[in-house]
Amino acid sequence: MLWGAAVLAVAALTGCAHPISLSTDASRLMGSGQVKVDRKVGLVVTDDQRKQEVVTPGGGGDKVSYLPYRDLEGGLYTVLSETFANVARVSGPSDPKIAAEGVNVLVVPVVSTTSFSPSIVTWPPTVFTVELNLSFNDLQNKPVTQVRVQGEGRAEFDEFKSDHSLAAKRAAEDALKKLLKAVAEAAARLK
Repeated sequence: MLWGAAVLAVAALTGCAHPISLSTDASRLMGSGQVKVDRKVGLVVTDDQRKQEVVTPGGGGDKVSYLPYRDLEGGLYTVLSETFANVARVSGPSDPKIAAEGVNVLVVPVVSTTSFSPSIVTWPPTVFTVELNLSFNDLQNKPVTQVRVQGEGRAEFDEFKSDHSLAAKRAAEDALKKLLKAVAEAAARLK
């Protein structure tokens, strides 16, 4: 009987998916001073992507859940705005805003993440990675160039007790800062 109660107690404490956020302060990406490329780009993020929930490991046998496209969309928009003269949010290659706003390059992001924590006591991840793959496509949605960066964030218990998303936010900011430089270098191939 005591053994059965212990199993139920452990099951109740593990296996949960705790919500966290990858959202960062986009203002920390602004003011790069880069000369903007005179191109109008469309950032392609669909409604389905914004709703896409990802579940990855946390600590203590628990999991964390988040919406990577929704959380990173603002940062991606800021990075592109620091590099290009005009940026529009579009839903795909057939979005009427492409013609209406004169978009001539489509930017299609793919977001991949991992998380981990060796802790058996706390659930927030202590290590988090965000990989951003951006495909710069022509209006027929054929790739012209690609950019790939990976960011990593770490946080320990004394840091994340007031912000359970800290490792994820640090990873997202690290990836977006690297992306800012990588997009600026790739933009020269789009002139």
